[in-house]
Amino acid sequence: MQYCTDCKQLVEGPTCPHCGCRKLRAPLDADFCMVAELGFAESEMLKELYADNSIPCTERSIYGAGITVKLGVNLDRIRLYVPYNRYEEALQLKEAFFDGEAVLLPE
Repeated sequence: MQYCTDCKQLVEGPTCPHCGCRKLRAPLDADFCMVAELGFAESEMLKELYADNSIPCTERSIYGAGITVKLGVNLDRIRLYVPYNRYEEALQLKEAFFDGEAVLLPE
């Protein structure tokens, strides 16, 4: 697994399939990795789930503030990022949440 420093995604292979970047490297624990791209409402729910499980999470709007103001937040797409050292846990929570399973992980 390699880390693309341009699009902040974990990828396989010598080139990022998302952005074409060839500057891939091994991920560091503190690297924020994209874990999901969701609509506004779903991203808010997932952010709350991560907060409940003490997983740091940052977000980035795909369209930016100007377009979001014009179109409204419900049409925006949000990318969520978590630190690499919590990526697998965050991925499990996301999959469990959207599959309708219980999602609070034991400490």
